Formats: sequence, structure tokens, C-alpha cells
Amino acid sequence: MIHEQLDLIDKEELNNYIHAKKYVQTLTEDEVKNLCVEVKDLYEEVLKEFEIKL
Repeated sequence: MIHEQLDLIDKEELNNYIHAKKYVQTLTEDEVKNLCVEVKDLYEEVLKEFEIKL
């Protein structure tokens, strides 16, 4: 089944995900928490910029 869907997967996006996952696995728990806060803050900024309400 995976082989049948392989053409549907963006290979660059998959490689980016794999690289990011490997990087996050090298971080300490506190570093991961800080990263999550930073991502949340950036996401909220994008929502404000495009005036998107949740």
C-alpha cells in the first residue's frame, strides 16, 4: 500500500520532515518546550496577519 501511494508523497516535504524529526530528537525537553512556544507564537502572528480567527 505504501508503494502505491509513494507517487502522491512530495519527496522534498518528506525529506524536510525526516530532517526536522531527527533534529528535534537531539534536543533536550526544555529546548523542545521552547521550540513549541516559538512555533505557537509564530503561528499566532500569521493568524493575526491574515486576520484569521480560531
